[in-house]
Amino acid sequence: MFNQFSRSAQLERERSGLPSGTPIGPPNDHSLSPESQLERLSREIPLPRVLQICLLQLSTATLFVLLNGTLNRVMVVELKLSATLVGVLIGFHNVLAFVRPMIGHYSDAHLFFGYRRTPNIIVGNLLAVSGVTLSVYGALLTQTQFALGVALLLVAFALYGVGVNVVGTMFYALLADSAGETHKAKAVTVGWFVLIFGTILASGFIGKYLEQFSYERLKSLFWLGAGVSVFFTWLSLLGTEKRFAHEREIVKTEKNALPLKEALKRLAANRTVYAFFVFMFVTVVAIQGQDVILEPYGAEIFGMSVSQTTELTRIWGTGTMLGIVTLGLFFVNRIGKKRTTYLGCLISALGFVAISLSPAISPAAFKGGVFLLGVGNGALTVGTLTIMMDMTTRENAGLFMGLWGMGQALANFVANATGGAIRDVALWISQNHYIGYATAFAIEVIGLVAAIMILRGIDIHEFQTKTQRTLSSVVSQVD
Repeated sequence: MFNQFSRSAQLERERSGLPSGTPIGPPNDHSLSPESQLERLSREIPLPRVLQICLLQLSTATLFVLLNGTLNRVMVVELKLSATLVGVLIGFHNVLAFVRPMIGHYSDAHLFFGYRRTPNIIVGNLLAVSGVTLSVYGALLTQTQFALGVALLLVAFALYGVGVNVVGTMFYALLADSAGETHKAKAVTVGWFVLIFGTILASGFIGKYLEQFSYERLKSLFWLGAGVSVFFTWLSLLGTEKRFAHEREIVKTEKNALPLKEALKRLAANRTVYAFFVFMFVTVVAIQGQDVILEPYGAEIFGMSVSQTTELTRIWGTGTMLGIVTLGLFFVNRIGKKRTTYLGCLISALGFVAISLSPAISPAAFKGGVFLLGVGNGALTVGTLTIMMDMTTRENAGLFMGLWGMGQALANFVANATGGAIRDVALWISQNHYIGYATAFAIEVIGLVAAIMILRGIDIHEFQTKTQRTLSSVVSQVD
């Protein structure tokens, strides 16, 4: 009997990836709750496993740069499409963010082929790369058949939207599964670091690839990017969820499932949570409003080529990495999450001011402003995401990562749509390209100042306490 149990324990360790000698109970041992077993396993997950999961961010970064760093500029400048239309299309995936809490909630309690996160990530990635590949054909088709081209773009961005929302939610849920309660903030910081590093690599390669620009070369680039995205997705998933493949270890029972409708109702009634969401919404709208117009600004004000404006993503990414490393890894625990977020808003505002004044100074001032935007974005990323990670529960990581992601995504859509619209309206009124862009940048500075004022009225400790109490009361009602 002892030898039989030893063999079973060794098999369990091998399937779970636990090191030899790790204590493990017999298969029918119910002395530990599923949540306690998950917590124990989370503490034992090695750093290489977390880093492997973060390779998924390289896949996301590749698709992001293709759309936000290259296609948006081509549509506005080369194809002469309205910046408002381009902003709506680029931001359309954010409208589909309602799938985040639903897919997260569903994956918390359901397995496919023994996994909860992996199958969803694979399907989501395939949808996203299909949409990105179709998007370049839709954009080019607008030159000969405008209505048909826009229709194809809508289908493309819908596919991309569903896919990227599924992948994003599952990535943070899998990361929360793997990092353990005490390492969530560090895992998120690493994940964002890899994402920004990926945008730098992708933008650098794309900039070189498009030095000799042609529409045929643009199409081949998008097919190449789709292949790279699929490759990194599969690489990130190989073996990473093995230890979570057993229902008794990770899947909460339906009795303990947190109802989606009830959770949304309780969170909406929490005044502190509501205030933070308003802050997050205003901040995202303010800092991301430049996504659609920054590259066209460089093209129309400074005469930059497609290759040169794509390089702006690398400058922004370098600043973001610096912000994450210096302000995130080293300062957030010393000066606090709230002060880190203040700093992010202020640095971002300075970046917009530098960009607005740069035509009177030099192109170097423009690039310096883009770099400051990146540093500010890095600080804001760490500040807001570490707070959001504190607001998750171990049993419902998928649901709550979906909720927070949905809030950010909807704000991103408003940012993309309004950034382009403000530029178009101001351009129409003034008949001056610079005034059109400068008006949009000025409004974004006002938004960042407003975000600081909102954050000043939020008590972070009360925020965390009330949120935990709210979630606990919901869970207790369904027990």
